[in-house]
Amino acid sequence: MCIRDRIGSSAVLRWGSAIGAAGIALAAFSPWVWLALAGWAIAGAGLSGTVPQLFSAAGHAEPGAAAANMSRVVSVGYVGVLAGPAVIGWMTHLVPLNVAFLLPVAFCVVAALSAGVLRTEPAEERVSA
Repeated sequence: MCIRDRIGSSAVLRWGSAIGAAGIALAAFSPWVWLALAGWAIAGAGLSGTVPQLFSAAGHAEPGAAAANMSRVVSVGYVGVLAGPAVIGWMTHLVPLNVAFLLPVAFCVVAALSAGVLRTEPAEERVSA
């Protein structure tokens, strides 16, 4: 039995995003390298379960449009992976690097707060339930 089966998809997204935000904040504001590395490890552990939940939700949102929904979610993910470092780099012209890392922290907080809308079961099961 996996964690998602025990606590649900929304809880995995909510708590994973919150743990990810805490880990990134710890890494950004840590005065010691070993604590910053621990923060990145915590962020990775927290966020590692969120992406599969988002993919599952996209695939189950509309049975006839699963491929289109998946391509949208994956495209947004690629934009984040490619544009995120550039945006953070640009922000360092305005604020210090550790403060610029508050942007991904903010995105994690938004994901944690909006996790209640996540639905990963197929639409047919929602209707019959």
